[in-house]
Amino acid sequence: MKNPITLVLAFFAVLSLFGQAEAGKDVVIDTEQTDDIYIAGEQIELEAVVKGDVVAAGGTIILNDSIYGDFISAGGDLTLKGPISDDVRVAGGKLIIDSEVGDDLVVFGGEVLITEKTRIKGKLLCFAGKVTVDGEVVGALNVRGGAIFINGTIRGPSKIVGEDIVIGSTARFYDDVEYYTDDGKLNFNGKLVNANAQFNEDLVEESSQLSLRTLGTASLKLWAYYVLSAFLVILVLHALFKNAFSSAVEGIENNLGKSFGFGLLYLFGIPFLILFAFLMVIGIPIGLFATGVFVFSLFFGHLVAAILIAYYLRNKNEKDWGFWGITLLALGCAVLLRALTIIPFVGIIISIVVLSITYGALSLQVFRAKKQHAA
Repeated sequence: MKNPITLVLAFFAVLSLFGQAEAGKDVVIDTEQTDDIYIAGEQIELEAVVKGDVVAAGGTIILNDSIYGDFISAGGDLTLKGPISDDVRVAGGKLIIDSEVGDDLVVFGGEVLITEKTRIKGKLLCFAGKVTVDGEVVGALNVRGGAIFINGTIRGPSKIVGEDIVIGSTARFYDDVEYYTDDGKLNFNGKLVNANAQFNEDLVEESSQLSLRTLGTASLKLWAYYVLSAFLVILVLHALFKNAFSSAVEGIENNLGKSFGFGLLYLFGIPFLILFAFLMVIGIPIGLFATGVFVFSLFFGHLVAAILIAYYLRNKNEKDWGFWGITLLALGCAVLLRALTIIPFVGIIISIVVLSITYGALSLQVFRAKKQHAA
């Protein structure tokens, strides 16, 4: 069985063949780039035009100039002020979008602010804890989060789901709106322009068979089956990669932000690498293998995370837990994670954060091992 994190090394190796790669603690791009660029660092600043795509992962990312292609980013804080000619796909803790986006904007985050200067020419898809939309969205709007405030112009059809939704005084909807909020129906007086708004409970229907709302005999049987299956998988993973998990805890204890950034790059970058491999005839076998490994890493990701959490708890509490102690603790962590991730909307964010930190920490461990071996 191959360690899925080794694919990250192949990912960065391929990047260097098709564009410029920059990495370091503080990275500043202040000269014009004529090709795609891939950046990783704690502090990243783009102060020059990029005539291609930009893929960036880091703690703090600031974009002050133009990008002619796509922008894909993952990190702690992101501020986007320069115009993007194509799609934008970003994820992070706090994200500020303050520019023009030439096509679709897909954003995952804790707090998302889309300022009044922003104009999104395509669709807006947003999953976040707190969302503010003050700008203009030309295409469809799909926002799901905790607290949602909309005070901008939405020209396409809208779907809005949140615990608390506020429609500002200057908001305008030029197409139909479907929404759901815990507070019940909203008042759209004066905000709908030749459009209708509909309260739709179907927007929050849960697709998971292990839904918290449907716990009963059938669900309990599914949970029992899940616990048994999870135990077997954890047992195998722990036995095969015990040393890797033990070493990777350092990535959580000392480099949490970096682990999160690298993990997001893995989650959102690998699919593009796979797609590129399939576009090349000679790359189809690699693409098939990479797809299998990536799907495996996602499907069992929360179990991998559970083992890593168990080792983290052991180190933090300075306990001498043995193999079976950590295995059983990991099983408990896996059940807790599974229960949390089936919560609507919040579960999506939890999954992204947990998987990012897990695979980021494992990636850093691989890089450290390679560096030590080279030294």
